[in-house]
Amino acid sequence: MNVMNAIRKRRSIRRYQKRPLDERDLMDLLEAARLAPSGANRQPWQIIVVQDEETMKGLVPLCKNQGFIADSSALLVGLDDPGQKWSRVDLAIAFDHISLAAVEKGLGTCWIGAFDRDAVAKHLMVPEPLVVTACLTLGYPAEEPEPRHRKSMDALFFWEEYGGRK
Repeated sequence: MNVMNAIRKRRSIRRYQKRPLDERDLMDLLEAARLAPSGANRQPWQIIVVQDEETMKGLVPLCKNQGFIADSSALLVGLDDPGQKWSRVDLAIAFDHISLAAVEKGLGTCWIGAFDRDAVAKHLMVPEPLVVTACLTLGYPAEEPEPRHRKSMDALFFWEEYGGRK
């Protein structure tokens, strides 16, 4: 699958089959994140891979009761160092690499932004100064959502200056 096909096919998955991830697939996805670009190649982020069923169930109430988190095969918890410039952006790039590589493997993901940052950090024993920035579910989809509406190219892109048209 080429990258543009993966981009077009990617969806936020909120229903998963209850089954463990293939270890080789998981390691390939983590390698995709490791290879992601970062400012000055600092890689100022870390990811906690949560697969334990009880730990994942314990995270559901800390993530605004999004129950599908416990149904996924894994929850990736992205940490960044707020003292490092661009660390949040760099983590987002790494998560996006995972999201696109997952499509190629027939896996689904969903970005989780609604959570209690401090409670999740405490639950997973994250040391300061690291902070939980984003989470990403990962697993085998039990749904195939239709594509969502996207804004037109003219609504999103300008040429040479704000409002400039091609």
